[in-house]
Amino acid sequence: MARIEQYVRPYMLYRYRSATELERELKAIEQGYLFCASYDDLNDPMEGLFSSTRRLRETERYRAIRTEIRENKAQIGICSFSEVHDHELMWAHYADQFSGICIGYNFSKLLSHLPGDVSFVRMYYNEKVPLVRQRDADPSDLARMILSYKNHRWLYEREWRMFARLGKARYCDTSCVTRVYLGSRITTDHRVQITERMNKIKIPIHEMSIDKYSLTFERCC
Repeated sequence: MARIEQYVRPYMLYRYRSATELERELKAIEQGYLFCASYDDLNDPMEGLFSSTRRLRETERYRAIRTEIRENKAQIGICSFSEVHDHELMWAHYADQFSGICIGYNFSKLLSHLPGDVSFVRMYYNEKVPLVRQRDADPSDLARMILSYKNHRWLYEREWRMFARLGKARYCDTSCVTRVYLGSRITTDHRVQITERMNKIKIPIHEMSIDKYSLTFERCC
């Protein structure tokens, strides 16, 4: 039987964050944790949707299977990352129209410091919702499979998704964060606040510059 191999994984992963919750984001960096939300708290109302094969729908356990999948989805915490830190749409949509921040994480360090029940998947983008076929598959696995799908229009996000328990997933080592990027529209007060607090834990700050249609970043402290 053939198998699937994964030879390539990103060196860095990134989280775009809004300035409206800056205090919360800075505390998460200082205290070494990632917050994992429920799928129905995410911004895409299509999260978690799926369809079933006709053969599965005709089984006696169909309703029970759907209930088990729904219950398992509700127990999964989700934390989203991107492979890139310089995507204009991501800065606009997830970082307060360029007034927020982007946090860079060393992926290998995250993997070694997070608990063993945490897992990462690279999102699969498709025109159709995922299809549930097997009646005897583990409901937890089916729930994670469903939550690994997104509509193809979200492809630009290049998302990696972390599955963990709901709430805080602690990695407890601030060196997992390698740098913080500042948006071009960040306020002076926010810049000062970020700089002071990141300097204390030795995390470099990189400031954005816009050159025509290109984004560049230069370390400022």
